This record gives sequence, C-alpha cells and structure tokens, in this order.
Amino acid sequence: MAGEFRILIGGSWVTTDKELEVINPYDGNLAGVTYIAGPDELEEALKSSVEAFETIRTMPAYQRSAVLAKVVQGLKDRAEELARTICKEAGKPITDARGEVARAVNTFQIASEEAKRLTGELLPLDIMAGSEKRIGIVRRFPLGPVLGITPFNFPLNLVAHKVAPAMACANSIIIKPASKTPLTALKLGEIVTDAGWPPGGLNVCPCPGTAAEK
Repeated sequence: MAGEFRILIGGSWVTTDKELEVINPYDGNLAGVTYIAGPDELEEALKSSVEAFETIRTMPAYQRSAVLAKVVQGLKDRAEELARTICKEAGKPITDARGEVARAVNTFQIASEEAKRLTGELLPLDIMAGSEKRIGIVRRFPLGPVLGITPFNFPLNLVAHKVAPAMACANSIIIKPASKTPLTALKLGEIVTDAGWPPGGLNVCPCPGTAAEK
C-alpha cells in the first residue's frame, strides 16, 4: 500500500493543499503521495533555515560529528526500508538500490570524520624585505543556508552528497528533491531530524523547479 509522506518545514512535518503522486516508473503503480511546497511553505523553509544557521554555526565540531554519526546509524537501521523506497519511486533493481544506500552510509561516515578536520592554514609572509616576522592566518567559516537541488536518478545518494557536507561544515540546507523521486529524501529528513539536527537545519521541500529558482 502506498503511504503518505509529509514534507519537512522548520522541523515540522506538514501538508499543503497540493498533493504530489509519485509513480513507480517500472510498473506504473503508485509509490506514495507527498505534497508540493508553495510560496508560503518555501518562505517558511527559508526563514527557518536562516534562524537554524545561527544555532548550527556555533555547534562545536564534536557535536556535528556526533549527529552525523547518528545519521549513519539511522541509515544502517533503515537500510532495507530505504532500498525498497528507492525501488518503488525510481524503478531501480533492489541490488542497485541497496548499493546506493551503502554509498550514502559511506558519505555520511566521511562527513562525520571530516567535521573534525576542518582546519585552517598558517602562511609565511616574509617573502620580501619589509615583511619579516609576518604571517597570514586562514580560517574557514560556514557561509549560511544552502539550497540543494537534486536529480531523480540517485534519490538518496545525491541528496546525501549535498546534506552531509553542509552539516559537516555547519551550514543549514534546504533540499528540493526531484519531483519524480522525493520520498527517499523525506525519509532521510526523518533520520537527520531524529539524529538531533536543529529544527530548520534541514528542510525537504518538493516543489517546481521554477519555484526553487526564486
């Protein structure tokens, strides 16, 4: 039986007045029903992402790493469920879908490790007379909310490639998944939320491409 998938806005799971039916391209059956984010929902997603960034930017590296490690465990715990969802919405063979989940696990594992390795640089500036004993210090700072637009062919792993680095670098992110395959991204949203990422730090908003461009 096809299920209902609410969309993730500001840490809450919401519906809108526009349903989106997701069809299995292999057999034409209904894979699930979700909702299309309209202007009001997108504005709320943006607002919550900006607000969440103020919290996320101050999270120490060990906390970001710990949340990402919990996402890894969540992916492992729900690996077969995710693979079956990929099969239903993308029409992939189950072997390929399971491989995609394994790759997503690896992506978040790397992000968990790299969150603790975002170092800077110390640059000697004494390359000409008059610059003796001078150095340059390079530090890296999170930039702010990120918009990730993902294609249909890897509905989990290509979302992971955007979400995991954003989290590791202390940025909030809004994901606009492909309209043909949004269900797996929404399940990833559940896992990230359950892992303790701040509300609004990840929004998952199925919507038309023209709306995302704005």
